[in-house]
Amino acid sequence: MLNITGMNRFYYLRDFHDMRCKYERVLSVIHQQLNREPEEDEIFIVMSKDRRKVRLFTYDRRSFSLYEKRFSPGYRFMRVCKDGEETVYSIQWKDVVVLLHHPVINSLIIK
Repeated sequence: MLNITGMNRFYYLRDFHDMRCKYERVLSVIHQQLNREPEEDEIFIVMSKDRRKVRLFTYDRRSFSLYEKRFSPGYRFMRVCKDGEETVYSIQWKDVVVLLHHPVINSLIIK
């Protein structure tokens, strides 16, 4: 279970969609795009291209944690958009809540 008590910095990695990758690859992206080491109160968010899967990575001095949420077919996560050319977005807690708890319906089937 993801414990986000005390977490106050959330980052969305816009161009990272490879869900086969685990900690090492995400860490290399953080190193390359942010030019620094992850800190204890940060969460990094990545999303699959089809927007059905989101992963959150955290660090707590001794270990890395991974939280994944996946929607069933027919639903997906909202698209995260921001003006500008940034590859990493800093987002607020309220936006993370909206992202994780409000699915978008892919299609409406009318009978």
